Formats: sequence, C-alpha cells, structure tokens
Amino acid sequence: MNRIDHIEDLRVFDAIAREGNLTAAGHELNLSLTVISKRLSRLEATLGVRLIHRTTRQLHLTDEGHFFLERCRVALEALEAAENVGVGLGERGLIRVTAAVAFCNRQIAPRLGRFLKAYPDIAIQMLPNNKLIDLVAQRVDVAFRQAQLDNSSFVTRTIAPDGEILCASPGYVEAFGAPEHPDELVRHRCLTVGDLAPTTWALHRNGEHVDAPVTSTIGSTDGEVPHEAAIQGCGIALKSSWDVVADIRSGRLIRVLPDWWGRPRTLRVVYPVRQHHPPRVQAFVHFMEAELKADAEANGDLGIFPTSRGLKALSAGR
Repeated sequence: MNRIDHIEDLRVFDAIAREGNLTAAGHELNLSLTVISKRLSRLEATLGVRLIHRTTRQLHLTDEGHFFLERCRVALEALEAAENVGVGLGERGLIRVTAAVAFCNRQIAPRLGRFLKAYPDIAIQMLPNNKLIDLVAQRVDVAFRQAQLDNSSFVTRTIAPDGEILCASPGYVEAFGAPEHPDELVRHRCLTVGDLAPTTWALHRNGEHVDAPVTSTIGSTDGEVPHEAAIQGCGIALKSSWDVVADIRSGRLIRVLPDWWGRPRTLRVVYPVRQHHPPRVQAFVHFMEAELKADAEANGDLGIFPTSRGLKALSAGR
C-alpha cells in the first residue's frame, strides 16, 4: 500500500475542498496554481483514486474525495493537537464556532468578554447560522445545537437544558386572554417560523401529545421576527427557553400554557471529529457549559427549563 509522505498534500486538498477551486486554495496557502495542481495530482497518484472532478467551470469532490476528506481532516486535527503539545501552545489559537443566530447573539456574544479575559491568547470566529451548515467543510471546531440531529457520525454532548415554550406579552394577554388548552390556540394570533407558516404546533404535557391547530398572523424564516412581534404584543410565539429567558425574567414576555412544551430538546455541543479536540476548544466548551448551567439554575424559578424528569416525560409523549 502506498504511503502519503507529504503532509502538505493533505493541507492542499483540504484547502481546495473548502475554497471550491485551485486558485483560491493557492491564495490561501500562498502557493502558485502550478504547485497546487501538482500536489493534488501527487496525492491522487499516491492513493490511486481520483479525488476531484475538474471542468473548465467548476470542481466537485468524487465519492472517494468525500470519503478521504473526512479522514484527511481528522489527520490534520491530530497533527495540530500534537504540534500544540510539542511547542507548548496549550490554550491559544483560533476557534471557529457556529450556532443559531439568536443563540449567538443572546448567549454566546455577551459571554465572550469574560472568556477572553480568562484566555487572552484565544481568538474566536463566530459563524451564526440558522441552518445546519457542513461542519467539516466550514472548518468548524464546535457547534452549539438545539434542534434534533440525524447525523450519527458527529460527536455530541448535552451541556445544558433547553425547551420550547409558548409566550406572549402581558399586553396581549390582557387584551385577548390566555388559552387554557392547546386547542384554543387556533383562535389566537400566532407568530410562526418557517418558509411556509405551520398549521399546527406539536405540544406535549406529561406524556400527552397534541398537534394544536394554529393560525399564523406573522410568519418568518427568521425567528427574530416573531420574537420581536411577541414583545410588541402581536401574538403568541413558540420559542426556545434560551431565546426568551431574559424577556421572561424582565416581564416583557410571560409564559402561556405553562404546563405544555414544544418539541423535546436539549442544548448540545457537536464536534466534527471524534478525537483530538485542541485545548482551546475544550476550554471554550467547558466555559460555556459552566456559564449556561449556572444561568439555567439561577432562572429555575421561572419554570422555563425542563428538569431531567420532565424531559423524559416529554420524550415519552412524542
């Protein structure tokens, strides 16, 4: 079996996959197009497979290329971890982090000052995105996820509770009243998220499940729109506990149907590789975990974070 003797060939392949073309990869690595092309050809010759299909207009990975890319990046992560140990870098360097836009703005950004004070040699690059981006292709070190994940190849770990709750402004409740059962939501102004407004909300209570009919008054593909609309008294929104904890605490929003929850969820970190998480990434995850758990505990009196027992009951009702 042929051996890969040039680690730089792996870096070239990784850059090509990320940038989408050889010229951009050359700019990133400060190499000429000729050198980039030769190193890619050498890597393909060593492996005995074609990694990339190239035309005059575009470039895309072959099936073998996708397969090799994942393992290539594991190798590069392992090399970086070894180099960090060897030169004593420890907790320094760049961390690329992604999460939903609202979570980035409300929960991560306000904590970055404290984190950087504790770890002044670490830099953070945030990639806020409401879609589940390709963690490998975007070179993400760690993602914070609240929605359910189907990709079992990723390493995930729960770091804090989360929930979906129904909330509205005190002004809305005073003007229109509060529903006493999910079936009554259809008579209320509902603030929804989705390209097409949903016609039902899946709600759970102690193992009981209801697909509650809803009528969307304001809908958006961005959850910030119904959030702000709820504060303005426009209707009832179904929101993550982490999105509205400050609003519930301040009284800008109040919980309606407090015995009912939306889709079961927890706050998890997701790693694109199974091993070799650099010390800087571990430091950031441990910092955020401690912060969020403390925040959830401090706001336990609000009743907006499910307990472990409550999460089991919700899951049983799915």
